[in-house]
Amino acid sequence: MSTPRLSMDEFDYELPSSAIAHVPADPRDSARLLVDPGPCRAPEHRQVTDLPSLLGPGDLLVVNETRVMPARLPLRKRSGGAAEVLLLEPLAVEFGSAHRIADPDDNRLWAALVRPSRRIADGTVLVSERDPTVRVVVGERLDRQRRAVHVLVGETSLADVSQARLLERAGEAPLPPYIDPDKARGAIAQRLGVDAADSDAARAALADRYQTVYARSDGSAAAPTAGLHLTARVLEALRSNGVGIATVDLTVGLATFAPVTAEHADEHEMHTEHYRVSAQTLAACAAAECVVAVGTTTVRALEAAARQRQRPGPAAGTTDVCGGTDLFLRRGAEFLLVDAMLTNFHMPRSSLLLLIDAFIGPRWRDLYETALAKGYRFLSFGDAMLLRRTPPS
Repeated sequence: MSTPRLSMDEFDYELPSSAIAHVPADPRDSARLLVDPGPCRAPEHRQVTDLPSLLGPGDLLVVNETRVMPARLPLRKRSGGAAEVLLLEPLAVEFGSAHRIADPDDNRLWAALVRPSRRIADGTVLVSERDPTVRVVVGERLDRQRRAVHVLVGETSLADVSQARLLERAGEAPLPPYIDPDKARGAIAQRLGVDAADSDAARAALADRYQTVYARSDGSAAAPTAGLHLTARVLEALRSNGVGIATVDLTVGLATFAPVTAEHADEHEMHTEHYRVSAQTLAACAAAECVVAVGTTTVRALEAAARQRQRPGPAAGTTDVCGGTDLFLRRGAEFLLVDAMLTNFHMPRSSLLLLIDAFIGPRWRDLYETALAKGYRFLSFGDAMLLRRTPPS
């Protein structure tokens, strides 16, 4: 299937700085919810607490249960200069056993974003002031954005995401750059009665709030932010209303949050993110009247699994589907599983906005204009939308 060439200018819009949320809603499910009833109909203005009344028996809500790592590491060079490392994933996950770097610990290297990368030579050792046992050895450039790094906590080399919690003292929640971390920490600390000046307590409170209530599988470098709105009471109310709940696991990384800098969508490089969709979840999707994905990461996991299932192979319909996906859903894409989506308001000129356009067509622009006019809060800590897919014409 050929995909029309799209200019990224079509996905630009004016986002005032005042519309960007720096502090999440309290409680989580008090966030506003813009409900899209479909073409040529005015949207409804609700709250996330209303979600159980908007779904019913036969519907299936699918969430991404990935857990955010304390992936952002503020560090210093031996000379005293400041640096920062954002861990993305172990290189062994990305390249498998075929990947080889001239380093005896190559199976313990991570892909990371390093700042300021140009001024940090290969072999530079960076140390945490918060936790002096944490050191990062910066290695070769993997591509224009990423470096290979070796992470040590004492004498332990971090080999996989299951060890990431060893970085809780040195690291912090990897908030997007458009969120003011001081505002976020201060507001959340005040709500919880935690002293904002107590940096460890304030960082822990923020890290907890930048995590979904159902997060389980360590590994992500960013939160699946649509899920931040859901609470135990909303999930229980959904179940009581006959709505099924299923899970996927997609590790959120560069494919989700890397900006689109190309002039045309087809020139954008979509990085690989790793996912797992169980046979049980796929069976539940097949049986559901309406599959509601919570967030774009859940959409990509389900649609990647559906495409993988279409390929011939042993027990194709009875096994879990897992692997890496660089699926780039944009105008002209076919959605095989997802019928509706709970999602946040996204950055201009982003791959996420391209996905929304593919899902509901150009009316996203009218919905965004309405949301801005009505004072909805945008981006990761902002409000949400409930969208129903527009069938292809």
